[in-house]
Amino acid sequence: MQLVPQWAPNIHPLIIHFPIALLIIALLADLGVILFKKWGWLKNAAVSLYVLGALGAIVAYFTGKEAADVVSLPPAAHPIINRHADLALYATLFFGIYALIRLFLFWKKWDTKRLTVGLLLLVAAAGYGLVQQTAEQGGMLVFKYGVGTLPAKTDSLNTAAAAEKAEAPEIAIADNGSWSWRGKADQLEQFTLLQGQRNNLRLQASAIKNALTINVLSTEPFLLTFGPKLANVQLVASVDVDNFSGSISLVHHVKDSATYEFFAVGNGRAQLGRVENGKTRVFDSEKATTQGWITLKAVGSTGHFRGYINDKLIVHGHAKDLPPGTTGLAFSGSGSIHIANFDVISLDEAPMMMNMEKMGMSHQE
Repeated sequence: MQLVPQWAPNIHPLIIHFPIALLIIALLADLGVILFKKWGWLKNAAVSLYVLGALGAIVAYFTGKEAADVVSLPPAAHPIINRHADLALYATLFFGIYALIRLFLFWKKWDTKRLTVGLLLLVAAAGYGLVQQTAEQGGMLVFKYGVGTLPAKTDSLNTAAAAEKAEAPEIAIADNGSWSWRGKADQLEQFTLLQGQRNNLRLQASAIKNALTINVLSTEPFLLTFGPKLANVQLVASVDVDNFSGSISLVHHVKDSATYEFFAVGNGRAQLGRVENGKTRVFDSEKATTQGWITLKAVGSTGHFRGYINDKLIVHGHAKDLPPGTTGLAFSGSGSIHIANFDVISLDEAPMMMNMEKMGMSHQE
């Protein structure tokens, strides 16, 4: 027997309405206690409903967390789902604590006066504001971005314009700072090389997927960046690293060679983390397979960081955001890396501060 209908990608949409309804009825029951003193049973009902609502909120939160890890998300939906998750956590904590307080007051019989119930009602109503904001963000995910109901939109850098400029000598850059590179050697030379020696890289065109082959002649670390400084960002690259012994990373919020965030794959693992002032902090690490051509995706938005392989979430972490920074690639090891495309998508609607100077591929001390 199939418990989840085909139109529901996960159980979260079926769960979430129950705690919302229970908490609304609990508020009405409290109001009834104030208005109808003779209906003593309403107080018992209110306490029971708050407890059930809190338990339902806990279930909804964890099913939502699981859903966020499996649904396909268009790029523009990432900031929304992050806010939705944060608000859901705050609302769950609020009503979990509130339900315990109500149980304690009920046990001590300290909630018999209407004034006390009135104050408790005001507190609960304020907490329900969190529930309402959480629901608004969830509704936006469904009705504006089709999360869980439609395939993810490829909200890339004006894909038609990018296709027209695929053979152009300059990398296509959108007004909001998004940019797209299609595996051209002359375009790669526009990247800034923050780590590594230029003469230890050999660039070679490949007939497969019109890709660029980067032959790495030294095991020293390489860090290449391009484009304007971005805050909320998604990076997507199509790569083949079967002939490369080492790790390759998508990097963002790059300040310099000692401070940036990364999603790295290699040596059978995927890692998500941050290098800050030369010290590495790993947010999450999991086993990962990188055989053949794979699509790597890294998202850094509003304190949430995610790493995907072939659109499957592999690692997920949380941290305070770094200041806006540039984006690019990093790798360390030896062998050949094949890259077909690299797309950087700004998740901010307003144009970000942009440094549009064309930077040559030169080593910086």
